[in-house]
Amino acid sequence: MKKTVEFLYDYASPWAFLANALLAKRLPGVEIFYVPVYLAGFDSFAKGMPYSPAKLNYLLRDFQRCAAHEGVTPVFPPTFPINGLYALRGAIAAQRLGCFEDYHAVLFDAAWAQGREIASKDAVEALAREVGLPAVADALDDPSLKQALRDNTTSAAARGVFGVPAFFVGDELFWGYDRLDFVARALDK
Repeated sequence: MKKTVEFLYDYASPWAFLANALLAKRLPGVEIFYVPVYLAGFDSFAKGMPYSPAKLNYLLRDFQRCAAHEGVTPVFPPTFPINGLYALRGAIAAQRLGCFEDYHAVLFDAAWAQGREIASKDAVEALAREVGLPAVADALDDPSLKQALRDNTTSAAARGVFGVPAFFVGDELFWGYDRLDFVARALDK
């Protein structure tokens, strides 16, 4: 039986970027179900960044340490925090259109490896067109994408998710890129 994991993410999260970069290495042979969720849709982020300036500065420095430890070289985007709304809608469109792998790699890479802006509709459209995915670019305002993202986020919150990256093995929730080893162990049970 194939091992499967749900990976809940938002392109706005540097930690989700790091988790995404490590999935193949930490979970080889595992089938990953990618679930885009809107970080700002969770209670803890609904009113903006839930951290004090001191804690946010610490978290960003810690992210850089963790990325260096994992051999990942991030480049911070010009604006942080990022609003991942249009990028996430594009992910759902790409899933529906069968081009998710191409889209997903480009969006995380653009935001966190190239330091490009991905928050605006124009930026996401341009990226999608740049990599030959005009159908994704044209779909960003589709009401069904908006609803699907709302549904993903609401469903995740109902399952106990409060931030990303989050992983499910069956009904068991794991939060944080640093829990991938726990995810692997849960898969081996």
